[in-house]
Amino acid sequence: MRVTEIVRIDSRGRITMPLSIRDAARLSEGMRVMLVADLNTKEVRIVPFADPEAKLVELRVSLADAPGALAKAADALAKQGVDLLSSESRTLWRGKSAEWIVIADVSKCTCSLRELERKVVKEGAARQLRFTRFP
Repeated sequence: MRVTEIVRIDSRGRITMPLSIRDAARLSEGMRVMLVADLNTKEVRIVPFADPEAKLVELRVSLADAPGALAKAADALAKQGVDLLSSESRTLWRGKSAEWIVIADVSKCTCSLRELERKVVKEGAARQLRFTRFP
């Protein structure tokens, strides 16, 4: 099904999304969405990302560049109730170090973010874990 509406962008760059579009996409007030711009086609997609109750943080995890290191870190986060919504990993130095950047919902996390940081590092799942809260 496709629903189409024509709207204006206001002077502050905002768009008011008509109710018919919100209802069709099951979007609700306070929900977080991801905007994805395709510069080649000049299209912008709005993708539902997290419920209004979600507490989002960005986690930057420093790991060893070794098989299973990322899985161990993911398991350590899962044990604490962290819900991974988006992630990206890359090798920084082949065979030595890697970085994993995660957007996560910590609303059901069983400990504070400082405790989470300590637990993940203490378990040997990561060398370092830094977090940034989303507004």
